[in-house]
Amino acid sequence: MSFAQKADVVRFLKAWSCKDKTQTQKAEETYLVLKKEYNPNKLEAISKDLDSYLDRDKDHRLKARIYMFQVLGKREFSLILTKQDTLKVAQVIKIARNLKDDQLLAEVYALAADIDFQGGYLLYNLKALELQRKIGFGYFSFVQNRFFGASIALYRTHDFKESIEYGKQCLAFRNMKSQNWDPMVYIFQLDVIGASYIALGKYEDAIDYYKQIIDTVSSKAYNGETKELWKGIANGNIGRCLFYQGEIQQALPLIDAHLAIALKYEQWNNVAIAENSKGEIFLKQRDFLQAYSSFKKALSAAIRSDRLEDKVKAAEGLMKSFANTGNTDSILYYQKAHSGYLLKQAEVVNNGKLSSMNSKMLFDNGQRDLENANASVSKLKQTRNIIIIGIVIFAVFLLLLYNRQALKNKLEKQQIIFEALQAKAEVDKAKNSLQQFRNQMVEKDQLIVNLRQSLQKSVLENNLDEAQIGKKLLAYVLVTDEEWVKFKDDFNKVYPLFYPRINAVLPSLSSAEERLASLIFLQMNNKEIASTLGIGVDSVARSKRRLKQKLPLLEEQSLESYILSLV
Repeated sequence: MSFAQKADVVRFLKAWSCKDKTQTQKAEETYLVLKKEYNPNKLEAISKDLDSYLDRDKDHRLKARIYMFQVLGKREFSLILTKQDTLKVAQVIKIARNLKDDQLLAEVYALAADIDFQGGYLLYNLKALELQRKIGFGYFSFVQNRFFGASIALYRTHDFKESIEYGKQCLAFRNMKSQNWDPMVYIFQLDVIGASYIALGKYEDAIDYYKQIIDTVSSKAYNGETKELWKGIANGNIGRCLFYQGEIQQALPLIDAHLAIALKYEQWNNVAIAENSKGEIFLKQRDFLQAYSSFKKALSAAIRSDRLEDKVKAAEGLMKSFANTGNTDSILYYQKAHSGYLLKQAEVVNNGKLSSMNSKMLFDNGQRDLENANASVSKLKQTRNIIIIGIVIFAVFLLLLYNRQALKNKLEKQQIIFEALQAKAEVDKAKNSLQQFRNQMVEKDQLIVNLRQSLQKSVLENNLDEAQIGKKLLAYVLVTDEEWVKFKDDFNKVYPLFYPRINAVLPSLSSAEERLASLIFLQMNNKEIASTLGIGVDSVARSKRRLKQKLPLLEEQSLESYILSLV
């Protein structure tokens, strides 16, 4: 180890030993050294030295800080995080909880959010904010990044109102001296709020935030390319808002300027946004050839940038353009493309919500298991101490009686042995109970992991394990409309693609047929379906025959196999 490297280890360990509210600031000073003075090779070398230190010293707080430093270092130099790195984050969370150190826990939650730990990007941003608010935002830097993370995660799941609320709280930190701002975070946050307002149809509010982008990038903090690009983006979105408000003549020059800048810097997502906006204007003016041209360019750019939102809008625009020219083949082609993009978009949004829900379930169960484990260990320790105290008291009592009667000495010794054996049996029983509890914890943790994997697998492969997950769906009785609505909501969370696909095949599908198809998909037999719907078995059979006649089955295909093939 070089002298400089040894000095860094000593300096870092001293900073990381801090337990009071200055601990975050001192830790961030070590991260600043990492950013300014290190490279990947130097990071690897000091990581080995820190691991060697942990082999000799089992201090849990230092272990947590060392693991966080190593993961942060890999993120700083854009190194691929391994499974071992995610396990380190999990261990730091456990250590911080056991230490009952909310400030350390807030820091590791922020790190967990940044690496999307367990798919919980939104969850861990919110948990970090909850603890930072409790301790005091003044003790943390980059608080605005947590609000920005929550805002953008909520935007991606189409929770636009919540996204705006967290975004505004992010912007409120701009003038706080304790906060270190990345200038681009401020611009991105203004953009997310503006886009959310557009999605909600509040165009005046959106215009206000895009004007703030123009004012902000005009300062010296932004270079020429950034100024030009973001002014173009802001003006383009202002143009979109003006168009939606009916001001076409004012809108078109702004959108054209946005397009020119986007093409200049090959910002394909912005090219798609601008071309889609032009296509909408041409549709409004009933210039269908120009609309077709713009939407075609928008779709090409959207495919290059791989933005589903732009693909959906471009495909819809092409479908409408051909609908007005009577080109049936093209209408059907883009109608199919539009449906496919819509389904994919719904899947992505649902996956995001499912991932957040699953992460919260893992988080809550882990927290509860840890509390239960600590309570059980505490109870066992208390029982052990009572037994030991009882043995000591009893031994003293026997000693006082030792000289009273020689005849009773033998009986008293036997009593001591008996009590000692009994005490040992109680201690052994307590140990077995603790081990059994730990085993149950392991089994429960595995069950949670299996459930998480099964949920993910159900979305990706549509092969849900009904023994673990489907019980809730199968337990419904769908006699009333209220029961059907609740069933359909739960069914849709697990099979988000089923209803869109069967309705795409059969748009005239009735509510009763939709219920029947759902129960067939769950592989229920006629008797079970009859019981669930509150009708006779014969009625189920007749309903199946009518449904089969409406669907485009192959000659030898059964109704059940066709419905199962939809997902």
